[in-house]
Amino acid sequence: MSHHRPPSGAPSEAPPARERLRAMVSGYRLSQLIHAAVRVGLPDALASGPRGTAELAESCGVDPDVLRRAVPVLADAGLLSLAPGGAVSLTPTGALLRTDHPESLAPWTRTVCEEQYLAWSRAEHTLRTGRAAFPQFFGDDFWSYLAAAPEAARWYGAGMAGSLAEARALLMEVHDFAASRQVADIGGGHGALTTALLTANPSLTAVLQELPDAARHARAALSAAGVADRATVVEGSFLESVPAGADVYLLCRVLADWDDADATVLLRRIRAAMTAGARLLVVGGLADPDAPAARGMLDLHLLVVSGGRERTLEHTARLLAAADLAVSRVVHSADRAMSVLEARPAGSPAA
Repeated sequence: MSHHRPPSGAPSEAPPARERLRAMVSGYRLSQLIHAAVRVGLPDALASGPRGTAELAESCGVDPDVLRRAVPVLADAGLLSLAPGGAVSLTPTGALLRTDHPESLAPWTRTVCEEQYLAWSRAEHTLRTGRAAFPQFFGDDFWSYLAAAPEAARWYGAGMAGSLAEARALLMEVHDFAASRQVADIGGGHGALTTALLTANPSLTAVLQELPDAARHARAALSAAGVADRATVVEGSFLESVPAGADVYLLCRVLADWDDADATVLLRRIRAAMTAGARLLVVGGLADPDAPAARGMLDLHLLVVSGGRERTLEHTARLLAAADLAVSRVVHSADRAMSVLEARPAGSPAA
């Protein structure tokens, strides 16, 4: 890599705007270094306390010299602490990358920095066509790819499960599940939400619908929590059919993964399964039309990866109406990052 002196009379330091832009464009370097650290097990190797770089390198199976060069970068990012004697330890932020941390971001890091990162390398396709870029790199849509790639599906499911804490808390605040007979968790992933609801409500039963690989993980989670006797796991695509008979249907961080056409199909399948007194709870973020940049990157990420999108309340209400459903209530988290939208069959007294 060559370096050239600035021409005579030019400022010796790059203008702040140039530095900001350079940082934006080269941001992948840090994210991929963090990803590499997770893959080699660096955060887990520091779980028991500080270690020297030589010992750490041997434990992780990495090159000692490269690790010595990488540690200061990760320390500057706030993930590691480097003692004067050379011992390396995790900061509280870095500890979130441990796989055994209750709020671990390790699975999320794996899926974001692997398949989803590669999909973004084809973002030009999305910009030109308005369609997902994921198939341009992988040859198939995101969901079909996961169905054929169990390891990737495992990390994706674990990452989603680890990000549901706020959704669980808001749901339990909004709806009295103790008064419900059965909840249907549609697209329920690895079962984290269903498990939490059944654990907190001993009289509640549940149906969880997922594709086969995720369904296998959900069964294991429900069994480990001791609630499998009150849960039925149904394998299949919710775009084809949805289990009937529940009094509460859940879509937790699912609707935004799909374009309007498929989202409408999903809502119609749920409506067909609902009885007159049933309700649907849609959990996720709602785009703010007065602050489009606030969730703009997530909106684009959904489009690039799966063809989905963030939607405003009005947009979501239109999709629900097309499925013969009507919004009856909306509750937001304190920071408005998460919302629960309740819908009922159109024309029902509470709608």
